Amino acid sequence: MSGYKRAQLGDGKWVSTGGRCQTPLFRGVFTLPEIEEASITLAVLGFFALYLNGKPVGEDLFLSLASEYEKRTNLIYGGKPFQEEFRFRLYCPVYDVTPYLTEGKNTICIMMGPGWYERPGEGYGPIKLCYHISYRDKNGRQGSLVSDESLKWTPGFVKEANLWLGETHDYRGYEETWMEPSYEDAHWEGVTVEEPVETNLYVQDCPADRVIRRINPKLIGETGDLRIYDAGELITGYPILTSDAPAGEEIQVRYGELLDPQGKLEEEHTYGQHTNFITGGRPRKLHCKFTWMCFRYFEVKGDAQVEDIAVVHSDIGVNSSFSCEDETLNWIREAYIRTQLDNMHCGIPSDCPHVERRGYTGDGQLTCAAAMLQLDARAFYRKWIYDIADCQDHITGHVQYTSPFFTAGGGPGGWGCAIVVVPYQYYKQYGEQDILEELYPQMLHWFDFMEAHSEEGLVTSDLPGVWCLGDWCAPAMGFNELDATRVPEPFVNTYFYVKSMELVLAINQVLDRHENDGLLRERIAQKKQAMMERYFDPATGDFAGNRQGSNAFALDLGMGDERTFRNMVAYYREIQKYDTGIFATDILTRLLFQRGEAELAMSLLTSREDISFWQQMQKGATTISEYWTGHRSQCHPMFGAVSRYLFEYVLGIRQRDHSAGFGQIVIEPLCMNAVPAARGHITTIKGEISVEYGADFIAVSLPCDTEGVLKLSGQEYALQPGKRVRIQRNT
Repeated sequence: MSGYKRAQLGDGKWVSTGGRCQTPLFRGVFTLPEIEEASITLAVLGFFALYLNGKPVGEDLFLSLASEYEKRTNLIYGGKPFQEEFRFRLYCPVYDVTPYLTEGKNTICIMMGPGWYERPGEGYGPIKLCYHISYRDKNGRQGSLVSDESLKWTPGFVKEANLWLGETHDYRGYEETWMEPSYEDAHWEGVTVEEPVETNLYVQDCPADRVIRRINPKLIGETGDLRIYDAGELITGYPILTSDAPAGEEIQVRYGELLDPQGKLEEEHTYGQHTNFITGGRPRKLHCKFTWMCFRYFEVKGDAQVEDIAVVHSDIGVNSSFSCEDETLNWIREAYIRTQLDNMHCGIPSDCPHVERRGYTGDGQLTCAAAMLQLDARAFYRKWIYDIADCQDHITGHVQYTSPFFTAGGGPGGWGCAIVVVPYQYYKQYGEQDILEELYPQMLHWFDFMEAHSEEGLVTSDLPGVWCLGDWCAPAMGFNELDATRVPEPFVNTYFYVKSMELVLAINQVLDRHENDGLLRERIAQKKQAMMERYFDPATGDFAGNRQGSNAFALDLGMGDERTFRNMVAYYREIQKYDTGIFATDILTRLLFQRGEAELAMSLLTSREDISFWQQMQKGATTISEYWTGHRSQCHPMFGAVSRYLFEYVLGIRQRDHSAGFGQIVIEPLCMNAVPAARGHITTIKGEISVEYGADFIAVSLPCDTEGVLKLSGQEYALQPGKRVRIQRNT
């Protein structure tokens, strides 16, 4: 796999509790000479926290990263045994542990929880671990220590740990000194040595979760010993409590997104998230160990004080900025960034960070361009691309709805196309061709699967008995909220198949391999013809009734006639709001910008109608909700995919056609009348690109080693790389 180094575990043995405990403490004692340097490589199936001589090693949380760890058995999907064949991998963190070790006796201590690995019904099996410590002593001699039968274990103070719901801790009888070399562990149990895990081991380079920042919450309600707090924004992480209560006291914490009219947690939006602590009689900080919560509000019942809140997500920086005079556009950008980061945990971009927490390929492919453009997410998305590739059935070519795989709903088009879209967007952002070359056969294999699941030229359901979607989460507009999408599923699924084949034709140009061009063009023509015959109305020029963005799907494939675009524009000028689901919202907005209707695109983005981003902002939302009306999850990034257009069309930062990696840049703002002043930047692999404009000027900065042109009022201006260019505007 491109760029991934194989992890080495030496003679380390896989050890476990034999399935007797989900949340054990492991302990080992070893002796060292005076060392010059040392490192540890860990392969852990489950979540873990590592301590050497009582000190926590590193700041990473919730490792190991989520991946398709190994083959699962007895998995039921769609009412039948799941029999698709995947590829498997485990990412192994490597830490420099030189500062933690001492000459003589040392202890290694590991706390473990189930994480993604041990989940009833869909898990892999009991948690287990293997490690290898390599060192060089002061005399230059090499040595190593590995996990083996000498390790011992005992149940930890975490008694229950559910990644989705929460934890229970019981500190009664917890021995504080268990990490010390002198601790007597004769009453601990011996570990079980397991068979070697059949998986591929790679050194982890994807950012882990960490505490990114801290928030001081506001106490907003108190009744007896029950207190309710407001974090001020919807975040992922956990509050940190302190308590010196006597042993046996119970402290309960619950979490929610919203409050009800009485100022209490709205039960529908708690999703069962909780942590319970039973005190041990000593002063202690209390917080989650093996999961995060998604919340703005939380309640604490019992004898504890709130110290602060730890905001936790993957350690990914925001390397872009945007601001303008329109508060709604600013909110879209800020809410998207917060929502996206809230959904980046354990190396996967999730749909929501509480209810499902899965790496849905539909949501992920839709938002990947926005995330790569605005975040320092290169290593994160490279890792997830291989998750998608691993979860493709190498027999049929089917691509899963989630990567890593958990049973879920989706569709053959907008979800499976991630095998093409995400690597292509990665190439466009970072200029890396190798990943296209490596995954190219899998893209073609997926195309064969789509052909095999077509009827009368249209892509239908890919898995019998499994929920099949086309677009998703269109506003109700008079329909049931959960069944509001009226664009036909085969129409949407066939669109994504055709769009993906068009992207592969572009990839063929990049890779200079054209042996499949003829076949792809033939399939594209056949699919378009089938879409025309089934969904195009020659009397009106519309596709599927010109509803919920259906004309936009067709227009993006070059289908329809002059009426198709005209009708679409007229319809949205009339209603002045989105009526679209997650995919059509993005496609419609982009097409309007690309085809000279920037003013209409802006009116939809800034609409104040009932279906709008503005309405979410007015309700006090700090993240983007799953449904336009705020039903269910308040933290889904998918509608935020349009945030990229604030950079591409408001600031006007784009790449020349057929270029990648931001070596050739076009600056062309399209909304200077609707948005009189704006400023912002992105950070590319070449460096920073910034744009600022006001009523009478525009200023642009490009990094060195680039080519750029500014298009303004029908004129073109060559831009000098490495310097800030300021040009007066004609007003």
